[in-house]
Amino acid sequence: MGKNSVIITLGRRIGNVILHKMLIKYTNRPESKHHLEVEEITYRDSAIKDSRQYNWNEKDKKELRDIAMEFIIDKSNKKYPDVNFPREEAERLVDEEIRELGL
Repeated sequence: MGKNSVIITLGRRIGNVILHKMLIKYTNRPESKHHLEVEEITYRDSAIKDSRQYNWNEKDKKELRDIAMEFIIDKSNKKYPDVNFPREEAERLVDEEIRELGL
């Protein structure tokens, strides 16, 4: 897979990690928390693996952030319309996740 494809895949994985983190915090269904936590770990493991494939410059990181935020907004609107969370918090968490991945 080329770097551009990996950027899209990694951006979506980062988006999934953060979306699940936000859902755990803001869900209206506490019985779903364990399942969400397991999925968050799975997505993070995949993101770690993808992040090690290339060296990432600032342009790549911005693109990853944009893809992740677009994914979070789209997915939350379609699949979780009953769960509301602050966009600023999601943006902050995306930036933290990118740093934690060592990008």
